[in-house]
Amino acid sequence: MIEIRDLLVKAGDFSLQNINFSIQAGKSHVIVGPTGAGKTLLLESIIGFRTPSAGDIIISGETVTNKSPHQRGVSYVPQDICIFPNMSVIDNIYYPIKARGIDFKSVRAWIDELISFFNIGGLLQRYPANLSGGERQRTALVRALVSKPSLLILDEPFSSIDQSMREDTRRMIKSVNQNLAVTILMVTHDIDEAYFIGDEISVMMRGKIIQSGGAFDMYNYPKDPEMAKFLGVRNIFCGRIAKVNEKSVEVLWPEAEGGVTITCGCAGSKFSEGGQIEWGVRSEAVYILRSDVKYSEKKPNSFEVNLDTIYSRGRLHTAVVKTRNGAAVEIDIHDTAARKLDLFSLKTFTISINPDNIFILSHKS
Repeated sequence: MIEIRDLLVKAGDFSLQNINFSIQAGKSHVIVGPTGAGKTLLLESIIGFRTPSAGDIIISGETVTNKSPHQRGVSYVPQDICIFPNMSVIDNIYYPIKARGIDFKSVRAWIDELISFFNIGGLLQRYPANLSGGERQRTALVRALVSKPSLLILDEPFSSIDQSMREDTRRMIKSVNQNLAVTILMVTHDIDEAYFIGDEISVMMRGKIIQSGGAFDMYNYPKDPEMAKFLGVRNIFCGRIAKVNEKSVEVLWPEAEGGVTITCGCAGSKFSEGGQIEWGVRSEAVYILRSDVKYSEKKPNSFEVNLDTIYSRGRLHTAVVKTRNGAAVEIDIHDTAARKLDLFSLKTFTISINPDNIFILSHKS
């Protein structure tokens, strides 16, 4: 298990403040945040390139905060991959074994397993200049894993490879985590990569962890407006609480000439009537109701809207609609569903938002 406790790291005028998170053995944790958030500084501190001003770094039950990098049981793959150009693939792989004085016989079976797992048996005598980006990436991962590290750290691992290769590399890293039970800490600014790789995700902004949690909860229930926008939530609105029920709140939404009901298990103890609230819903959780279907009961949070524009990305479309009072709502819809609804010829239709899919981002009494 990896634990980061109350970490404070200073770098000039910038600092990491009160950083806390943990990684269970064999799991993957992704730190995601914009450029300048402090992600690389955090990695440098965990690896041992920087000394924290306060806090603890605990790896496999041992406090390593003041230990040198080679004493921490950590392997690191940087953005630029950085395998030795003057060494063959096999010599690159053997280098950590020799440098750390590890008995070769004790890891021979593990090395053979890695070479087979990453399918680089045919590359062993080649040099980096004669490898593709994906082949260099696989070589770097094998080299990082040969010493059986307690933690594998990946810094923007997809930034140096072509878009066409990224999906295969993502799957490879996920497979390393799941099939070889390697504990992984990765940093990225790409949201899709974070959701794909991470069992848990932490969002970092301005040197602080804003929120941490399982990938599902982070996707569906962000708790901060700025973080929600960074995580790709485009539908964020404000309103006033009109009624508080035991497990839901009813919120006035002036821009839509009505209100929305929001499910919240602790509503009765958390909110009060008249309070201001900021809420959001993901674009794929806004539904277009079919005009040719008679529903047995009125759908919750239903509003009549006008179609403003449609943006298409292959088989996925984003429809931007406007409510009667001008609120812009974005809807992500697959091409098959869009054509079934005859979306491209519609001008006015009704949308519905499930109360369970709305998340509360902030509120003031």
